[in-house]
Amino acid sequence: MKAFNFLTKRAFYIHLLIIIALAIIVIEVAFFSLNGYTRHGEEIVVPDFIGLNCDSVLERHADDYNFIILDSVYTKTLPEGSIFQQDPLPESKVKKGRNMYIVKVSEAPERVMMPNLRNLSLRQAMVKLKANGLKVSELEFVDHFAKNAVVDQKYKGEVIEPGTEIAKGSMIKLLVGYGIDDKRTHLPNLVAARKADVKNLLNEASLNMGKEYHIDEDDDSKYRVYKMKPEYDIETLVELGSKVDVWYRSENNFDFYSFERELTKKDSILNLMEKKKLPDNTIKYVTDSFDYIIKNRRFLYDSVSREYDKNVAYSKKFFRYVYQEDTIDIDSVYRDAMERKKLMDSEKNKKKKK
Repeated sequence: MKAFNFLTKRAFYIHLLIIIALAIIVIEVAFFSLNGYTRHGEEIVVPDFIGLNCDSVLERHADDYNFIILDSVYTKTLPEGSIFQQDPLPESKVKKGRNMYIVKVSEAPERVMMPNLRNLSLRQAMVKLKANGLKVSELEFVDHFAKNAVVDQKYKGEVIEPGTEIAKGSMIKLLVGYGIDDKRTHLPNLVAARKADVKNLLNEASLNMGKEYHIDEDDDSKYRVYKMKPEYDIETLVELGSKVDVWYRSENNFDFYSFERELTKKDSILNLMEKKKLPDNTIKYVTDSFDYIIKNRRFLYDSVSREYDKNVAYSKKFFRYVYQEDTIDIDSVYRDAMERKKLMDSEKNKKKKK
């Protein structure tokens, strides 16, 4: 028991209290120093720097962040010399002095080398241009024995040699051979194609973009082809390099699904009738029927237009038009549709009251 005699001595407890007090002091000092070092609770919210002038941001926020410029890119969507990308992202909470990584919009477009497109097929040349960040501006067909072979390449009206450094995204005019046989090509069916794909589809078919018309007002991403001129027909041939005009409608306003379905139905039925060798007057009757429906239906989403479309498709007046080759009074068809809608609405209201 002598080993525990120190527990009865006053000096032991005094020393124990001193040790505990020192431990508390050391811990408090450590935590205080750590808070000071890490600036705990001193977080700031990162602003949105994207689109702002890079030099101005660096000067104004030099005390808040350690800016590091990682790279520069060329884009037409933001001003030159502005910030294209940032990390940390806007609205993030960070400590002062945090590294801020940014990508800047270069003040000059990225430069690329002009490839050699001569003697390539048109399709190969288009693929090579795209791979090098360049675009086709126009196709010009010239006398040459190889059809659709690239004879020469031009930039801003002048012949451009392979290896020449030009701005990325530049438009290149291709001189393409007519060939020695038929100088015509089939029209591609552009109906319902998205605006972003139209020019490429025309160029692949050895044709050029003509005039563009926008019936609705919307973003480019919503536009799809509603009509083209010359009109598409599986048998129609046009001269190489011809221009095709297109009309766009917004897919938010126009029912392209139903529109395409009617067009597909027409082609399928006509092909079937031709295989069965039905009389020409029967084929003409069906063709006229589909043409009338497609031309006069509205293909819009509102209930009145839907009802109108039903009457155009199934009205007896329509069949009289086909047989007699006489024009229908469209206004009367519309009035019939409105009367039918009123009756339907009236019946619905009666049911609700019951």
